[in-house]
Amino acid sequence: TMTVLTKGERAERLENAIDNDGNDYVRDLDLKRGFAKVTDPVEYHLQVRSDGTRVGYVRLQEFNSLAKRSLQKALTTLEKDEKADAYVLDMRGNPGGAFQGAVEIASLFMDNALATKVVDANKVEMPFRTAKDKVVPSMQHPMAVWLDGGSASAAEVLAGALRDNCRAAVMGDPSFGKGLIQAVYGLKNGSGLVVTVA
Repeated sequence: TMTVLTKGERAERLENAIDNDGNDYVRDLDLKRGFAKVTDPVEYHLQVRSDGTRVGYVRLQEFNSLAKRSLQKALTTLEKDEKADAYVLDMRGNPGGAFQGAVEIASLFMDNALATKVVDANKVEMPFRTAKDKVVPSMQHPMAVWLDGGSASAAEVLAGALRDNCRAAVMGDPSFGKGLIQAVYGLKNGSGLVVTVA
């Protein structure tokens, strides 16, 4: 059990008391409160191969609040300005993020396609489709997705959607295999609750 004792709304330090579920041992922790800055998770560049193929290389490091917009900007630049005619989406080491983010990002590559579906305990299926008219790179341009053992969660959902719809070849090492979906619910006090929903 953990009890958090704060000193004011914006306390820089948190005092925590942790007991070991009924044991007599209680440990006090003093933690410094900090908030990570949300950084742009996308890096990209164009590489021209010796055969003339113009490959747009895009690295997506995580699915945060900037991911879709930043990825859309990168793809637009590579497609329209740099004239890319093939793509590599590198999600090695991408720990994932919001499930819905994966579906939204899939909309940048596939038009009105079944990205994935969730099947509940009663065998009721809930399909998740990509949006219409949001595709940035030409569907005619070949694409590869690069994964490794650190690719998880939303990265796996996106890679699976692209592979299952024959939009991209998936290469690299086997991914993490998370196999569950979590939802974040905002609470009135500004905190959040993460619940595994599938």
